[in-house]
Amino acid sequence: MRLDDQHGASRRRFLKQGSALLAAGLAVGFVLPEANAATAAESASSGDPHPQHGEFEPNAWVRVLPDDTIKLVVHKHDSGTGTRTALAAVVAEELDVDPFRVEVITPEDPFFPQYIHPLWKVFSTGGSTSVSLEYERLRRAGATARAMLIEAAAQQWRVPASACTTDNGNVVEAASGRRATYGSLAARAAKLPAPKDVALKPPGEFKYVGKLRKKRDAAQKTTGSFGYSIDVSLPGMLVAVLTRAPMIDGRVRSVDAKAALAIPGVRDVLRIPARPDVLGGNQAGVAVLADDYWAAHRGQAALQIEWDDSPFESFDSSTLAARQAAWLSDPAARVVPTVQNGDAKAAGGKMIEASYSMPYKAANPLEPVNVTAWARNGGIEYWGGLQVPSSAREAAEAIGSIPENCVTLHELVSGGSFGARESKYWLFEVTWLAIKTGKPVKLMNSREDEMRALYYHAATHHRARAVVDSKGQLASLELRAVSPASPEQWEPGYLDRADRMDYSTTEAINKWEFAYSAPHRDIGWVRHETGVPTGWYRAVSYIPNVFAVESIMDEAAHAARRDPLEFRIAHMRERPRHVAVLREAAKRAGWGQALPAGTALGISTNEAYSSYIAVIARVKRKGEAVVVEKLTCVTDCGIAVSPGGVEEQLYGGLMWGLGHATGDRIDIRNGRVQQSNFDTYRVMRMSDMPDIDIHIVQGDVSKPGGVGELAGPSVAPAIANAVFSLTGKRLRETPFDLRMQA
Repeated sequence: MRLDDQHGASRRRFLKQGSALLAAGLAVGFVLPEANAATAAESASSGDPHPQHGEFEPNAWVRVLPDDTIKLVVHKHDSGTGTRTALAAVVAEELDVDPFRVEVITPEDPFFPQYIHPLWKVFSTGGSTSVSLEYERLRRAGATARAMLIEAAAQQWRVPASACTTDNGNVVEAASGRRATYGSLAARAAKLPAPKDVALKPPGEFKYVGKLRKKRDAAQKTTGSFGYSIDVSLPGMLVAVLTRAPMIDGRVRSVDAKAALAIPGVRDVLRIPARPDVLGGNQAGVAVLADDYWAAHRGQAALQIEWDDSPFESFDSSTLAARQAAWLSDPAARVVPTVQNGDAKAAGGKMIEASYSMPYKAANPLEPVNVTAWARNGGIEYWGGLQVPSSAREAAEAIGSIPENCVTLHELVSGGSFGARESKYWLFEVTWLAIKTGKPVKLMNSREDEMRALYYHAATHHRARAVVDSKGQLASLELRAVSPASPEQWEPGYLDRADRMDYSTTEAINKWEFAYSAPHRDIGWVRHETGVPTGWYRAVSYIPNVFAVESIMDEAAHAARRDPLEFRIAHMRERPRHVAVLREAAKRAGWGQALPAGTALGISTNEAYSSYIAVIARVKRKGEAVVVEKLTCVTDCGIAVSPGGVEEQLYGGLMWGLGHATGDRIDIRNGRVQQSNFDTYRVMRMSDMPDIDIHIVQGDVSKPGGVGELAGPSVAPAIANAVFSLTGKRLRETPFDLRMQA
């Protein structure tokens, strides 16, 4: 995509902080008429090429222009998950306009208060929260705009507003049949006060929500014409590739750049200093800047860099699980309790003890991390998959002392994230390069660069102890989850609260989501820091926590000589939606029915993001290996705003979970990452995918739950439990070597 200087114009701000509107506390951030006028004047004086006179901007999410153009603002990053489709549909439903006939745009001001994440208090997308948390207020945004347009028509026709309705971008007077397009009413509507309360549609009247089967931009993505951030091109732009320290906390001793600078197209070689003072800041590195990526890549290969020793030179991830296990007995280790009742050590019966481990894992989005920055005129602009705008703002301030009002973001859809675009390091790097060169710089990771850039999903260790009584009931359950703190590097002081709780490392084992009841439970998290920089990852701590919980529950069921499905359900209290997905998955998978010889089923389940899921794996012997033949997945995510998108997310999550089970592994030897590309870090191929059966249960149509990270965590334990049923061997460490299990 070609972007020229017009995008450097001052972005208009359509709502002034401290206005009477915000003082009124309205949830959707309405714009007063005088604010509209002031904004239009500001746009005109600043040279904005898109003056806003006559445009109807009733709130932070709707734009109606006099030419009948309707724009819906989506303030969340879309990494291919369909966020733009779902959120636009929510607004369009109440606005009564086909979501596919309107333009979806990103916010003119990404730091507008209404766009802040209501839980994390930063500008961010993640945690499978975009649709579930925004659902109510986006509906009200669309309904409010519709009410104001109806009122404008009613005044124009001199009839009561109750005599009017809407029809796909038109206001209609029922008695006379008169019609007026939203655009023709925009100027009048913009002068009206916003209603304080509006009626929302009952779900039974929805036209789009709960019915969408297609995704925005699908045709362009299919043909390859869709523009991603990797396609950005600016006048005079340099492309940068970066060789980062091969060891954690490594420093550059010397650089011989003669051969690199001799390559045609290479313009400069620069050392980038590390930022250890910033939580999540970048490692030291050497950047090659060139006219195009190929020249920069060749220049990178020609560099001769000597690195100073690192304190991590002796770090070996192969011994980490043993160290984590030993940490549980260290007096300095502190247990942060998450679920506790009774006395787990006092319960009598048959005891089952087991430990479960998972290695470091890399996010590896299909489109590697890339971003473009241009520092000029005292400000800075960014183009890319900017999943966390607050991090761009932080980078601008930390590197160049650039204030927020001089930071401009051009948010683009990215080709996957899985947590990779929530990291900060690349924003700090490109900011430094843009300020240093004074030119637009596009920083691009190769797959090798991406895989060795650190900020992995943390390696974890769990110790579990279950006791079943003489009646086959779970008498007690004790679990210790050992891992580093997830968000401490991103949010200083996160653990200063009295309970020392890190909610991002205790997913699935907290009191809200833990599914199983027992007379005695002692579940907790033990913080263990290694110094290896870790970052966000799709489904974060659900992955190891669900693996441990669903594995020990299966082991307890077999020790109690109980059916694993019925054993789980017997220990679920007041969880009818959860039980329902288990029952439906079992029915669809043929649980309890006769199976062909050499075939077995395994089950796993979890709650996440106010949604419920059950996964049943069917495995079979094939020669000297066990293969996964089928995955059955049943989900209750409340109302599925875009059922087609939900199915895509569930399918992708199942594939993600297969990766955890059979391939995902980062090894660190002598402080150096061993994997470099998909030949040494195996990801799922089309030939690896089993049959998939996905079924969506809409257990609560009043609101949606999260789905983007829901399906992955239950896959590995379902496979492990199926392998045990088939072979009698327990798999307690990922990735599994299924070739050795037959």
